[in-house]
Amino acid sequence: MRPDSVRPLRVALVGDYPVDEGAAVQNGVQSVTYTLAHALAARPDVECHVVSAMNDVTTTYRRAGALHVHYVKRLNLPRLITLRVNDVPRLAAAIRSINPDVVHGQGQDRHALGALASRAPAVITPHGVLFIESRLLQKNRWDVLGALKKRAVADMEREVFRRARDMIIISPYLAQVYGSMLTARCRFIENPIQDDFFRIQRAPEAGRTLFVGTLVPRKGVHHLVRAIGEVVNDRVRDEPWRSHLQFRIAGPVADPGSELEVRRAIAECGLQGRVRLLGPISHEELLDEYARAQVLLMGSREETTPQAVAQAMACGLPVIASRVGGIPDMVEDGRTALLFPYGDVAACAGHIRRMLDDDALRARIERTVRVEAQQRFDPKSVADQTVCVYREVIARDLRI
Repeated sequence: MRPDSVRPLRVALVGDYPVDEGAAVQNGVQSVTYTLAHALAARPDVECHVVSAMNDVTTTYRRAGALHVHYVKRLNLPRLITLRVNDVPRLAAAIRSINPDVVHGQGQDRHALGALASRAPAVITPHGVLFIESRLLQKNRWDVLGALKKRAVADMEREVFRRARDMIIISPYLAQVYGSMLTARCRFIENPIQDDFFRIQRAPEAGRTLFVGTLVPRKGVHHLVRAIGEVVNDRVRDEPWRSHLQFRIAGPVADPGSELEVRRAIAECGLQGRVRLLGPISHEELLDEYARAQVLLMGSREETTPQAVAQAMACGLPVIASRVGGIPDMVEDGRTALLFPYGDVAACAGHIRRMLDDDALRARIERTVRVEAQQRFDPKSVADQTVCVYREVIARDLRI
């Protein structure tokens, strides 16, 4: 479709999206898709359609205010089988039925390939570094299924980068790590954060620490548990917060082995009364966890721009995180967060002691990160920048 000067720009935003409006967001990419979709739909000059291939959907279309949501039902078969024979062709067909002016794929998976297969002018936003993350899918050299998954994920990512002509890059880290794979025209726009996180009224409880994310091997949550154990079992000092110290783990379990590792660490450190695995929680419960925590903990082996860090910044919650991937591009060690080497339990424990001890440090970080988050992650501003990219891509396509 060719846009004119009267009607709104018709956008197909393709990516993970909650099955039910108002349901808990399950991962970072889903959070970005949800937030950007609603920010675009709020604009009078945009008609926004979300297209998502998901399991367990009971409808193919619904409205959420001004937003149009289209679902493609995934087959209940292994992803290696469904990707080519079901997901990508049906996503492309659903996009073509909308007849968009531009299509925006989120990630480097089925949604990006479906966007590129639709033949509409396309923009792709990569999330994560799949060729690095996929290495963790193979548990050992005899894990044949893991090896197949690793190869399939890496091949899928390479195909997305080979076919994409326009990309939005969310972190300088991605530009650095992909290097020569980035042959598309690239613009830098950071991910948006929902307005709700900026409005959180903080009421932190002494010694309350929080992890938000999916329980998978690369998140390193067991290291965080052991760091809490070091702090609890350190009897050199008796800070007022020590008796209240607790660690709350919020998010779904995607890897049972990771859950077992976390539970083993809890048992070995004697933390049964101090660590809680909350599992998936509602959006309202998540906002409450951010409001009541004193510190957010992240111990990942690999990250690009974790939504949990940006959400914490938006509400002024201090962060202690591993110095990996794109995290140092989001926060500055000693000024807006405390960073430690991945897997260094002692360093993480030291940062926990320092952050909980130092009221002035926490207050300074809270003030600083709130201002920075508003400047960088405001959804309206991100939508404004994104629409500018859409119009550039459409204008270039018209000239071809």
